[in-house]
Amino acid sequence: MHGCLTLIIIMSRQGRNIVCQLRAKERENKWNIRRNLNIVKTIVCQEHSSFKKVWEKVSRSPIAYEGNRIYFDNYRSVYIGHGRQGQPELLYRLPQCPSKHKIEDALVCQFPLDHLPMKHKGFKGHLLALTRDNWLVRYDLNTGAVLQELFLSQRYKFRHLGWQGEGGTIVIRSIHAKLSAMARMAGIIQPLLMVLAVFSVLPLQLVAVMEVQKEIFGKDICDSGISQGALIIMHQGGTVRLYSFDRIVKENTIVHAKLGDMCSVVNGIVGSHPSGIPCTVKLKETPPVLFEVRCHEHNLQMGGFPWHYIFTPHRNNGVFHVHKVENKKQAHNGVIDMDLLSLEPDKAVFHADESGRILHISGNNIRILKLHSGDNATSELKECFTITPASPDGENTASLLARGEDTGWALSSSGRIIKKRIFDSSILPTVECIKDVDYENEMDLLVVTSVTDTRDDATHVASIGLHDNTTGKLIKQIPLEEEWDETMEHTICFDLDTFAHIYKSGTSKFHCVLYRLDRTINDEPTRVTRHPRRHEKPVTQGRRTSRRLLQDAEDDR
Repeated sequence: MHGCLTLIIIMSRQGRNIVCQLRAKERENKWNIRRNLNIVKTIVCQEHSSFKKVWEKVSRSPIAYEGNRIYFDNYRSVYIGHGRQGQPELLYRLPQCPSKHKIEDALVCQFPLDHLPMKHKGFKGHLLALTRDNWLVRYDLNTGAVLQELFLSQRYKFRHLGWQGEGGTIVIRSIHAKLSAMARMAGIIQPLLMVLAVFSVLPLQLVAVMEVQKEIFGKDICDSGISQGALIIMHQGGTVRLYSFDRIVKENTIVHAKLGDMCSVVNGIVGSHPSGIPCTVKLKETPPVLFEVRCHEHNLQMGGFPWHYIFTPHRNNGVFHVHKVENKKQAHNGVIDMDLLSLEPDKAVFHADESGRILHISGNNIRILKLHSGDNATSELKECFTITPASPDGENTASLLARGEDTGWALSSSGRIIKKRIFDSSILPTVECIKDVDYENEMDLLVVTSVTDTRDDATHVASIGLHDNTTGKLIKQIPLEEEWDETMEHTICFDLDTFAHIYKSGTSKFHCVLYRLDRTINDEPTRVTRHPRRHEKPVTQGRRTSRRLLQDAEDDR
């Protein structure tokens, strides 16, 4: 293993990127993927490895980062993350277009290399873009060439594009249908809420198009969507109802349409202009309800083994209840609440690693909880561990309280932490606030972004903590060079040996700052214990040459 890591270091010292080399090996042997990712994780988590700021670019439009590509100008200018000399460089730029053809939303569709079929026509990685004038366009990820164009509709305005689940299915949502002012004054009620169009990608195929009608689901419906094969209908007052979307399509399909074929409903070719795509599903009555719950602001999460759901009771913001889907019984210790007062709202979500665990994220710490099945169809929620971010000096609020310092906090007899109203900023503590929690699935790490309010000059210093996903142990803490403005939007995108910090500044401009893994070897020579032989010059260790590293690799074998 040491020899393998040494060879990787050689490649990085010669200017060849480590991650690019490992990804190239995936095309040779699909079983190398997990081993390669473990090698990268070992390098990233080493003590002397660090991340350094290598690139920054400013834009007037929002910026997106995904799959080692940086998207500017509403996805029209694309930069590759690893260009010449390790710097991002322009990959392609789409031609100028009128404002009506502006990209409203986009998704990156790329098939995993270890599952790519031999006949991969239609499986090529692409950017799926939804334009303002209702065109769905597939762009080649590497060249920007147009692979396929599909016109959706002249009647509906589609604006939102998202994944339906893990099966390579997308959902395109229209805006809410609205009547004109004159029609509303006349008392006319709009029967249509919105339209949902479902497609399978890789290759792109039409699954279903349906209208969400108020006369079917109720006049009080306010929003809808599709996730994990379930049609989600949200009602005013916090009620959420779930229906089987597969059953709806199977029992209520009125038109079988295929892209590129003639269709009498649209009087033309499906997906062409101006025909568009037809409405293929029409409901005559309300389908059976699979699940129903009333919650605060439609805040509902589902997951776990067996299935459980997390919801916030109506008019009880900040408290989360965990119930079993089968019988709606509350799990033992199933009320999640945080005693620590914080300006940041709490969150309770199922872990993205599909382990069935629950993340309870507050402003000051993260609790990882796990569901355990018991007898009589009961379940119990137990805490696995807690993550508390540390300030740059290694201290956190909990450690200051333990030492009994005057931090502006009070500890009650029951152990509850209570804020004091202190107006003298000189005695305020160094407080760490969690801003974002993400799961890096390729390296199995929890990425925690926290901001520290310093006592001296009231500045906000941000850092990223890499935590072990199993134990919560802090492996590495990465400080950000730029100051964190809490009034602006921030996004951290972690991608193996690179992460991007995308934020909006006070001048209404968007910044993309790129950090890259750095493993610079110390140049200071160290004393060698081996004595030189006759006719051999003394050897000192410092910045070793590639030939010397290759010799070490052979010795390790």
